[in-house]
Amino acid sequence: MTVFSLCVGASVGGSVPSRSGASVPGVKAIHRVQPPGQSGFPSGVPPAAPGQEVLAGPLDWGDPAIVQDASAFYLYSTQPLPWVNVAVEVGGSGGTWGPVHDALPTLPPWAQSGQTWSPEAHRFDGRWVLYFAAQIRGTDPAVHCIGDAIADTPIGPFWPTAVPLICQRSSGGSIDPRVYVSSSGSPYLVWKSDNNSDPSRYGPPVIWTQRLTGDGLGLLGVPTSIFTVDRAWQQSLIEAPDMVTVGGQTWLFYSAGGGFWAANYAIGAARCAGPLGPCADVGNAPLLASNAQGQGPGESSVFSQDGHYWLVYNPSCSIRGSTARPVAIAPLEFGSGPPTVGAARST
Repeated sequence: MTVFSLCVGASVGGSVPSRSGASVPGVKAIHRVQPPGQSGFPSGVPPAAPGQEVLAGPLDWGDPAIVQDASAFYLYSTQPLPWVNVAVEVGGSGGTWGPVHDALPTLPPWAQSGQTWSPEAHRFDGRWVLYFAAQIRGTDPAVHCIGDAIADTPIGPFWPTAVPLICQRSSGGSIDPRVYVSSSGSPYLVWKSDNNSDPSRYGPPVIWTQRLTGDGLGLLGVPTSIFTVDRAWQQSLIEAPDMVTVGGQTWLFYSAGGGFWAANYAIGAARCAGPLGPCADVGNAPLLASNAQGQGPGESSVFSQDGHYWLVYNPSCSIRGSTARPVAIAPLEFGSGPPTVGAARST
């Protein structure tokens, strides 16, 4: 894989930086573009291949996910500010992203402050459920589990359930929740067991799915392992799963490689037999790797609108020189073979 050094001062190895980001002066310097319009994302001209930044600046916008409700769009991310548990910004068609709100101002009693990751919001029968990973209070080394919270609107405030929804402590913890809805309307939760927090003890990381109850607050059946490391470029790391079915084919998108801070981080896509797997890569290379629009792409989610699909992700640093992760988007195209990223699209 070709490795690009596109960002001044970018870290591509050595110690792991804090996933939660840091408080950085100059918040007004955040670069924003228009949120999605009714004819596509973003409004107006389609992005250049493979993608473009949607939100960048001195803050770190990890694990991005976008949902739409009525005429507004909601962008969630791992907290870029120390006083925010779950960051959410609102954008209207033709407008710009608004200020940062805390969607989860109150953490559940089991969660350690400052270690809330990978938020995911989904609407169930008129009520919104927020899924998130948080560190179990008092664990050292840290163990993360997945919690849930409910609200009447996608901006919150969400009120958390008192106990974790998923907590695979014997596998190093559970992180990176995403919701998948099958063609029959059945909801599933997709997530990663955090084995690589101590690989010598827990082994390689695994992607799991389990069916959700109709209200999104419970689980049915048992968790099913659907995917693990199967290619050399993944470097014994897989994470940040998201699943989508298009044209009768189910695809699992995931991140792998050296880590979210590294230039050799990349996004892969595996074909799945269904929501309970199994899933397997169809090639030996990632779907999206370092390129002229950002090194180390990863932490992706899939956003769909009006029959179009978009990959929402983080390069490991901004092409403007900041080592903080921006939010970028790229169009996804599906055909008879594996999906492609960045194809031209008319709006």
